[in-house]
This record gives sequence, C-alpha cells and structure tokens, in this order.
Amino acid sequence: MVMLVAVAAIVFFMFNSGQLVQEKIRLTNTADAVAYSAGVFEARVLNYDAYTNRAIIANEIALGQAIGLASWAKYAGTAAENIKPYAYLIPAPYGEMAAEILDLVKDMSEAYTTVLANSVVPMHDAAINALAVSQLVMHGPGNGVALASRKMLMDSVAHANDPDAKVDVLPITDDFAGFVQAYSSREERTRMGRLVQDDRDAFLRSRNWGFGLVVLCTGEELKKRGSTEFIDLVDGWKSMDTLSVHRHRIKRFRCRRSELPIGYGTAFSDGDLNDDAYSYAGSRSTNPRASLYADSDEGIAEGFDPEPPTVAGGAIPVFHELSEEVLKQEDPRTTLVIRVSKSQAKQVFSGGAGAIKPQGSLDLYQGALASGESAAVSSVEVFFERPDTGNRLFGKKETGSLFNPYWQARLAAVTPAQRALAQLKQGLQLP
Repeated sequence: MVMLVAVAAIVFFMFNSGQLVQEKIRLTNTADAVAYSAGVFEARVLNYDAYTNRAIIANEIALGQAIGLASWAKYAGTAAENIKPYAYLIPAPYGEMAAEILDLVKDMSEAYTTVLANSVVPMHDAAINALAVSQLVMHGPGNGVALASRKMLMDSVAHANDPDAKVDVLPITDDFAGFVQAYSSREERTRMGRLVQDDRDAFLRSRNWGFGLVVLCTGEELKKRGSTEFIDLVDGWKSMDTLSVHRHRIKRFRCRRSELPIGYGTAFSDGDLNDDAYSYAGSRSTNPRASLYADSDEGIAEGFDPEPPTVAGGAIPVFHELSEEVLKQEDPRTTLVIRVSKSQAKQVFSGGAGAIKPQGSLDLYQGALASGESAAVSSVEVFFERPDTGNRLFGKKETGSLFNPYWQARLAAVTPAQRALAQLKQGLQLP
C-alpha cells in the first residue's frame, strides 16, 4: 500500500508537470505566432505604402506625358495653320492637297488635345488622389487605424491558438507609431516631387531640334524648343513647344537677327502654375516671340482653357513615408515586443482548471504561478532588404524607404531588458 501511494504520487507529479509544461509550450508558440503575425502586418502596411507611392509616381509621369503630348499637338496644329497660306504657292493641284492636309492636322490636333484634357489628364489625377486617400484610410490620424487593426489581428491570432490567452504590447518596445509619417506640407511633398522630376524621360526633358545654315551672319535657321516641367516639384505640370525661323542679316555693319514664329503651344494640369523660372529647354530664351504666343490664349491647347477638370491639378498629394528621424538611420527597422499571458484558473493542471484535486499525501505539487498567471514574451522586427541584397544598377546597398516594397518580418531575440520589463508586469516577487 505504501509503494502504491508513492507510485501514484510520482505518476501524478509527472502528469501534472507535463500538463503545466504543455500549457507553457502552447503559450510560447502562441506568443511567437502573435508577434510574427504583427510583424507581417507591419511589413505589409509598409509595402502597401511603397506600392502606392510608386503607383502615384507612375501616374504623375503618365499625367506629364499627357500634358507634353497636348502642347506638342497644339504646336503642330498652330504650325499647320501658319504654314497653310504658303501651301497655295505650290502649283495646283498639289497646293490644294497640301492645304487640306494641313487643315486635317489642325483639326486632329484640336480633337486630340480635347480628349487629353477631358479624359486622360483627369483620369490620372483621380488615380493619384485615390491612392493617396487609400493610404490615409489605412493609417488613420497618427497611424491610429493601423495600430488598432494590428491589435485586432494579434487578438485574433492569439484566440485561434488559445482562446484563453491575453495579448499585451510591452510599453516602450513599440515604435511603429513613429516609424511612418504623413508628408503633407509643401516642403515635405517635394521628396516625392524630386523622384517625379528625375523620372522624366527624354520626351519630357527636351524636344529640341534645328537645322539651317548661317555664314558670316547671313542665312536662316529653324529652331524647335520645348519640354515638360513639374512646377516647383509639387504644384503640377506645364509644357511648352515652340518652332521659329531665325533670319540672320548684316544691317548697318552689324549682325541682326529676327524671329518668325511658326508653331507654338502650351498645356498644363493647373491654370494657376507659376512657371516664370522655367525656360522649357531654352524655348523662352531661343524663341522668345513664339513663347509669348504659346503663353497667350491663342497658344493654349484646346480643352486646357482655363484648365482640365482635375481634382488637385496634378499636384503631389499627401503621402506616407518613413519619418524624418528614421530616414537618418543607416539600417531603419521597427521592433515590437509582445507578452501573452494566461490565467492560472484557465490552465488544465491540478492548481488550475484540472478536474483532479489531490488531497493529503498526494498533494505534493502546488504549481503556484506568479500573480496567478503564466506568461510568454516574443519579439519581432521589420526590416528592409532587397532580394539581391543590393542594387545591381549602381552596385550599392539600398537603404530602406517607402518607395521600394522590400520590407520583411522575422522573429528576434528578446533582450534581458525586455524580459525584465515583461517580468515587471507580472510582479517582482516570484512564488
């Protein structure tokens, strides 16, 4: 009988210890699952910002292309109109045919720019602002919506692993709220504007050509000038195209030059843009008279007077990017430490919710828990890393930003300081 009592006590001790260890392992796995899910959520938020920022830039470039095509088409139309009277100098019937072709060019120019102004430009402007609004909806004021969504996800994962588990974010260990900020001021939005300006292709940067022969200040030149500019890196697009004949003559022993405008045109996403500082690839300096015509009512592309029906005139919207402090870091990353706890009364062992409550000499295992609960701590970090570990184009390591979607999550080691902070929540006195 004595041996049976001893064996029963040992068996119960082992079973009860196994139950408690199983509860602890389950709690630890739950903590890891919750932390990793929260990290993946943060990485997806950052990658969504990166994708939408790239989409905003792409739509800005497409909008600039539409503005550039509109001014180029208007310039072609005015050139056709101004050249038409000279077509009749060509012997019949070729003169009349040339005049008809020039009329067709002018009509097509007007129809084309009208479509650009009333359809293409507003479409890209609406897409830009819709993408920006989606970022605002996802983050909310002060990233409040993102943090609330993350907490709901953590609670859901914890409940799926253990319905009785409770999730807490350790204070001071969560820096996600200040990791991203909304760039809303005019100066802040130039960060994206510089990328848009630098991403212009050759057609937007310069549409210059010319030919002719001038010898000893005698001769004629045909000069085409034009470009599409992103005004002040924030406000919107304006484009100008001009074509002029430059005549060089010697008069009164001095070299004289005169300009005869042939073609000119402008288009813009906003009618109130201040573009005085822009020469449009030398148009205002090389073809000053044609540039004045282009800036007049006569030179504005059809559909662009007074301006296209856009939401924000093609301006850079409010967007989200890493905060200014985080951008100063060489390797920006955000960390989160969570604590998952479970009440002793909910755990299946003799000291908790177990149905077996030994008494007397069999009650050899108390299983007392600090503050009446078990807890597990887990840490996750979200970091930026390209799949190729660098930038093959320039041979340099690329630092993190919200213009490339290479954000990832991984579990991290819990530091002694973080473990002590978790212990502080449970009480300094151990059972």
